[in-house]
Amino acid sequence: MNFDTEYEKITDCVKQDILNFKDFCSLKFSEDIDIERILTEHLSHCGKMIRPLLVFLFTRAAGIAPDERHFSLAFCVEMLHNASLIHDDIIDNAEYRRGVQTLHNRFDSRFAVIAGDYLLAKAIESLSFLKSPEIIDIHAGYIKMLISGETKQYFSRYNILSMDDYIEKSANKTASLFLASLKSLSVLNRSADLDGFARNFGIAFQIHNDLKNFREKAGEDLKNGIYTAPVIFYLKDNNMTKINNIDEFLKSADRELLEEKTRKLIENFGTLAIENIKSLEDNQYKRAVIDLCRLYFRG
Repeated sequence: MNFDTEYEKITDCVKQDILNFKDFCSLKFSEDIDIERILTEHLSHCGKMIRPLLVFLFTRAAGIAPDERHFSLAFCVEMLHNASLIHDDIIDNAEYRRGVQTLHNRFDSRFAVIAGDYLLAKAIESLSFLKSPEIIDIHAGYIKMLISGETKQYFSRYNILSMDDYIEKSANKTASLFLASLKSLSVLNRSADLDGFARNFGIAFQIHNDLKNFREKAGEDLKNGIYTAPVIFYLKDNNMTKINNIDEFLKSADRELLEEKTRKLIENFGTLAIENIKSLEDNQYKRAVIDLCRLYFRG
């Protein structure tokens, strides 16, 4: 069974919630203006919508049927995520994401910046619907955390991070939006604290993405000064402080061993995430979250 087939099977229990959410998103982009038409088409390639999915799974797990408040929260976080991707693509000068032309490549950087900012405005608009100062404060704090992670990555280019620093950067860069959505969800539902799950899931998710990039474009990341878990393991194993020759590294490194070590790191944080929700009532939605962790983080 391939990834997509397993993913569909796991998420089938909230299939209608996802379909309703997509209809909700369509209504949010219903103005007849160029930027909304372009963004509607662009967002149609937005991937698995893992953050909204977790909102719906944990809401159902708490015995609550998702309503407009949950759709608004999920929409806010999804727009924040996509805004950050648009801006990241400009910074990285990426030509494609998920096989689709990036906005700055299709148009130019000026339009892409505006488009990213427009999604931020849509996120704030959706957040205001919840009328919760506490949830607004949560998002403000974790958006600052996300920016801190991106800033640290910028200033640490070509510098070798310790594994602890790398994990902390991953927490700030990626776990922040999982924390924003699930901490807000706990407030909205008056349900169990999901902070530990969100942090560990987010860290595992980022390392998983970094491993995928290492497999597909290790040379490109190294040229851009981005050193992720496999490279950090290599340097530690060889008592080195820097990569002197990228081509030599790509030829001589035991990439299979480095990938195996990175998979174990991913599995460690994935296991911690599952442990974090051990106390939740057992039901099909909690089991779906656990199965999702195992699907994503098995390497």
